[in-house]
Amino acid sequence: MGRERSHDVVFEAQAVSAGRMRNDITVHWPQMGESWQLATDEPPGLGGDSSAPPPLAYIVAGLAGCLMTNIRMMAAHFEVPIEELRVAARAEWERRVTPGAPHRAATRGFLLDIEIDSDAEDATVLRLVEAARDGCFVEDSLTEAVQVSHRLKLGYGWQEL
Repeated sequence: MGRERSHDVVFEAQAVSAGRMRNDITVHWPQMGESWQLATDEPPGLGGDSSAPPPLAYIVAGLAGCLMTNIRMMAAHFEVPIEELRVAARAEWERRVTPGAPHRAATRGFLLDIEIDSDAEDATVLRLVEAARDGCFVEDSLTEAVQVSHRLKLGYGWQEL
């Protein structure tokens, strides 16, 4: 076996307000030279126009998509044939509202139901899914305590929050 190797994976986003609650976002993957245009909005009941998915939709879609991608990558690595793959993802949050105060977010959890049609033995499919979970950057981001830093640009420069 060779030595373990690693490399950084960096994504960057620039977002600009583009309506009542709409945000137009450019996402860059510098290492691959890729960029995408995304948008978020909220439904009318939350002050938006429903012109794009809300930010939370991207989290649940990213989690399902990341796991599915990793299952297929690991299937190729372990030479496990997959006829069909389905993942149903559910995310739950609570919006806590105290009278006279801004709302607060509370994450309840995530559930992923995985269905794999394969001729491989159950133990092999289980090993495949465990490896895919370990390789999913989105799942890692949601399950590990990571630092989220904020800076605010003020008249005198950047202020760490």
